Amino acid sequence: MEDYCYFYMSLIFGSLVTVVGHTSNYTGSVYSGTFPDICSSSAPIRHVVHILRYVLSSIVGMSPGLCIDISMYPNAYGVVGESIKLKCSFTSSYPISDIVAVDWTYRQPSGGPTVMILHFLNKPYPSVVGPFKDRISWEGDVKRGDASISLTDLRLTDNGTLSCIVRNPPDVHGSVPQTKLTVTKETLYFKFSTVSLLSALVFIPSALVSLLLLVRMRRSISRGRTKNLKWRKKSPIEESQDCVYDDNESTPLQHTSSPEQSPGCLMRFCLRCIDDSDEE
Repeated sequence: MEDYCYFYMSLIFGSLVTVVGHTSNYTGSVYSGTFPDICSSSAPIRHVVHILRYVLSSIVGMSPGLCIDISMYPNAYGVVGESIKLKCSFTSSYPISDIVAVDWTYRQPSGGPTVMILHFLNKPYPSVVGPFKDRISWEGDVKRGDASISLTDLRLTDNGTLSCIVRNPPDVHGSVPQTKLTVTKETLYFKFSTVSLLSALVFIPSALVSLLLLVRMRRSISRGRTKNLKWRKKSPIEESQDCVYDDNESTPLQHTSSPEQSPGCLMRFCLRCIDDSDEE
């Protein structure tokens, strides 16, 4: 009786998945020993199938396998000769068991076969052949849902797509995320920093020198004006005007006999005339 129930429920389950799959560009299949992989479908489809799995498992006594969620960054950037850590995290509906398995695969950007570069089962088993021989190490902790790895001594030929596959029975179905690795000779940040540094070394000293020259030129111009005003000779008319309006003093026009008093305007005017004739 249990076999018949299991058979009919399998047919119903497979038919439902097939119908739902056709409505969402998903190709379903009738149950044939394992449940169809619907973990990459939309959220409503996953919820419906999860409910059907629980119903079927409660009738026939099976343990339902749910979808395991795996997360990776879509892009990773490295520099030639340096190291990079490729992060992969996962969450499972079941406790992490001792038989959880992790597979890291690599595929070149030009296509070609997908090769396994690391396998983890209780401990890491990096590939001893292939593009990352002796350059890959395990950085994860499956008990915490971490399946990360690191690559050392990066090369330009390491460009490609890497995938992280995690299985925690009975959670063995799930989408397979990918990370596109791009390796360059130097980072864009390093280029920007170099240009900024060179610009600063050129423009800052030039600005300081220009500012210093402007200050010195201004001082020289000010000193020249002061010197010209100090040594400029006055005309006879200006000298006579000084006699009248100089400090509002009533200085006599003739030379006084007292040596303590300065000579009058007439005397100073005559002395100035004599000086001018001597210079000529």
